[in-house]
Amino acid sequence: MTVEGQRYLEECRKVLKEEQMDAVSMGLDFGLPVSDIQKVVKSNQEAPVMKAIIIGLMEGIGEIDFLCEGNYNQFQVREIVEGLKNGLDLEEVKTYAGNELPASRMRTMRIQLEESKAKKEVPKDEEMRSYMKNLMGIMEQSIQQFRESNDRFTALSSLVKEHVVEEKNQEIKDLYENLQYKDKNIQELKEKLAKKEQEIQDLKKEAEKYREKTEAASRETKVVLEEKSIQTAEGLQKSKHRLLGIAMLGKKVPKSVVEKILEYNLSAEQLEEIRQCVESGLADAEILQVMENSPSPERMKKMREIILLMRKRKAGV
Repeated sequence: MTVEGQRYLEECRKVLKEEQMDAVSMGLDFGLPVSDIQKVVKSNQEAPVMKAIIIGLMEGIGEIDFLCEGNYNQFQVREIVEGLKNGLDLEEVKTYAGNELPASRMRTMRIQLEESKAKKEVPKDEEMRSYMKNLMGIMEQSIQQFRESNDRFTALSSLVKEHVVEEKNQEIKDLYENLQYKDKNIQELKEKLAKKEQEIQDLKKEAEKYREKTEAASRETKVVLEEKSIQTAEGLQKSKHRLLGIAMLGKKVPKSVVEKILEYNLSAEQLEEIRQCVESGLADAEILQVMENSPSPERMKKMREIILLMRKRKAGV
């Protein structure tokens, strides 16, 4: 690689990708002129296309401007290079080097053109007419295929549109029916809610009436119970006085003892035990001790007997 080539290679490293650099480095290593490499780089082609053009230059083709200015892919470039290598001039190559033709079509047309040119016995005009006839046939075939593909696409697109429209119409219909169903349900729920609210209001009124009746009955019952309670309390008090009078008949009982008897609400059996205490000669304090906490008649009897025994014991001492 020359010094100029090395310098240009370093400049390319700043702007080109790795695959593009491989193609440039290959051309410079082969010894291609830097000016030709510059044309390829300035064409701003993809790495595979750059590599195909540089390989064509390495094989001796001289139509670099045509390759760099065209918008070809790597496979189309190879067919152009092959045609130039096999003796076709630029004008002949241009007859099949169309951007719209795939590389496979270009290859077929190139081979036919090369075969026609190779037949020395056929006049050049007739050869060109045959080539052009084949070329027109290929072009017509390509156009026909394109039209058929376009027609199929149009028909398919129409079917798809119709299918989509039918689906959307069905979706709209389903949504409308669903909306009507929901609206009907909402209306029924509103009617049920109104009935329930009316039932609640009726129940509230009945509950209020029942509460008023209950409160009135409660007040009447309370008054009756209070009256009965007063009557009962007065009756019990009178009964207690009567029982106490009977129990203490002929006995002088201190007033304090009488008050305690009334306070403790003693039964007839308990009053009988108090009478026994009085008859036994127990002192007031001893009687009050027997009455304390309103014990049962049996307990009162035992306490009375214990007090008397303690007296006798003290007297014996």
